[in-house]
Amino acid sequence: MHKFNELLTLLEEERQMILNGDLHGLPKLTETKTDALSELGQTAVTQQQLAHLQAMAARNQNLLAAAANGIRSARQRLDAIRNRDQGVKTYTRTGASELLSRKPSNFEKRA
Repeated sequence: MHKFNELLTLLEEERQMILNGDLHGLPKLTETKTDALSELGQTAVTQQQLAHLQAMAARNQNLLAAAANGIRSARQRLDAIRNRDQGVKTYTRTGASELLSRKPSNFEKRA
């Protein structure tokens, strides 16, 4: 039962790290979780306890996937901002993809 509670604590700690954006601390926590899981296999655990652990692990996996999608979206948005002179991708009324390019200006600035 002690290892079960330890694993619950680790999964909750992992959840908090993901929610707080502390993704750099996850690899070390993964090692600790792996050790706790291997030790848990040597103890008596009920089906209900295993189901609870699976649900918590699935929840954390979904949070990690959402974080990865957010990071990917932010990276794409930053790339779009950096490359704004190449145009902006948009969609027509029919749903077809269209690239709107920036037309060079004939306006001349004078000091």
